[in-house]
Amino acid sequence: MTYSGSYGVLLALHLLTVAFIVGPLAVATSLSGRYAREGNAGALQAAARTTTGYGYASFATVLLGSAMLGRTAPHWSASQVWVAASYALWLAAVALSLLVVAPAQRAALVALDAGEPADSFAKRIAPAAGIASLAWAAIIVLMVFKPGA
Repeated sequence: MTYSGSYGVLLALHLLTVAFIVGPLAVATSLSGRYAREGNAGALQAAARTTTGYGYASFATVLLGSAMLGRTAPHWSASQVWVAASYALWLAAVALSLLVVAPAQRAALVALDAGEPADSFAKRIAPAAGIASLAWAAIIVLMVFKPGA
């Protein structure tokens, strides 16, 4: 199947943001628990910056995907199961990243700066990051198989 015109441009940009924004976000959140357990403040600080910055930047992925929907209406719409579920999963992944992982990363950094262990923060980071990663993976599955489309 060939994608051309503005839809092709939007698709390319959407996929680029998935690769270069969502990918690093997923990796940064996933590695943060290990960095906290190891006491690796430098790596944890970099992961915390990535989590926050790329978490907000992931809005670009959603905006581009929404623009693609606008180009394909009425064939695809936000009322279809795969699209609505993808939006919900994105919101869950970003909420976990920005509201659970990022604060735990910052708290772990404060503990490490005070010379204290950050293991307890890793116990908050790891499950939230794992669930967020599952949400990202589920979005990809929905985008490929488009159930209900």
